[in-house]
Amino acid sequence: MSKKSRRTVQPAYVTLRDLPGTRVMFWVVDACPYCGERHLHPAGNLRSADPSERLGEVTAPCDPERRYDLQLPPKPQRKKGKEARRKARRGGRLEADPDEW
Repeated sequence: MSKKSRRTVQPAYVTLRDLPGTRVMFWVVDACPYCGERHLHPAGNLRSADPSERLGEVTAPCDPERRYDLQLPPKPQRKKGKEARRKARRGGRLEADPDEW
């Protein structure tokens, strides 16, 4: 690993989970960018806290000298196949000869 990659803050994708039987929520990092293990970060009370306030740069529990950025995973892109087929069908109808009708 180069020196530059050691200094930069790595993104860590999280999911929000609650602790059964309590009102506590946690951000769960399933795969730490440094050690690959699962880490938990408190997100607040289930009823009164806004868990998105706890996202951002935090210290990695596996190595206190390193930090990572808690982020929500990116949304998957929509498939464009169906829309392209619809446009092709509509375009074919509109380009037909007006004398055919």
